Amino acid sequence: MNADLAYFAALQEHLGALATAERPAIERAARAVADSVAAGGVVHYFGSGHSQLVAVEPLQRAGGLAPVNVIADPALSPAAPRRAGAAERVSGYAAAILRTADIRAGEVVVVISNSGINAVPVEFALGARETGATVVAVTSRAHSLAAASRHAGGQRLLDVADIVIDTHGGPGDTVVPLGGLAVGALSTVLGAALVNALTCRAAQLLAEHHGQVPPLIVSQNTDADAEHRNSALLERFRDRCPRG
Repeated sequence: MNADLAYFAALQEHLGALATAERPAIERAARAVADSVAAGGVVHYFGSGHSQLVAVEPLQRAGGLAPVNVIADPALSPAAPRRAGAAERVSGYAAAILRTADIRAGEVVVVISNSGINAVPVEFALGARETGATVVAVTSRAHSLAAASRHAGGQRLLDVADIVIDTHGGPGDTVVPLGGLAVGALSTVLGAALVNALTCRAAQLLAEHHGQVPPLIVSQNTDADAEHRNSALLERFRDRCPRG
């Protein structure tokens, strides 16, 4: 089989696992998000390295929730992978990020880390929980358990989160064997699919269980009034969420 077709086949298999095996975890996370947003809360997303790409995905996204705050530290940016790879191992760095993050009790913090073994995502999750927030981890159990924790206390992200959504990715993230190596990373695609699925279910719960019109962004490329409607919606959350 061609490598590109093998990648698509693996991706379909993993997406199927998310829709079945992870359904209970997604439901729990969606209910937490819906309850928080219904009460006026904000959903926070955090990731380091390539996981930061997934954290940014729901920010002012077409079909996404307006009350979304992304905590994207520049030192952890995937645009500088070597720096991010070093920074995310530094114990104590998460505390500095948390000091300027306006996370409140009752809100939801989604922490994305494929390996879940580095100090920063683990300590960030622990710190977010101390504020009274519900922490949702998006991580690979298989990858995490196959590697040694780099957290001072030996914990992994899956050990400290309130809700764990497993991407079902394998150790090393890649899925297509190629001459003794492997190509085709899955974590970014699977993570983006998960946060969008979480948004879909949370929006549905806001409407059906809370009787609220979900505060959803529409594509600014659909009609002349879309940008105006989005601006009016985002204005409600401007003190908590970046406008860009």
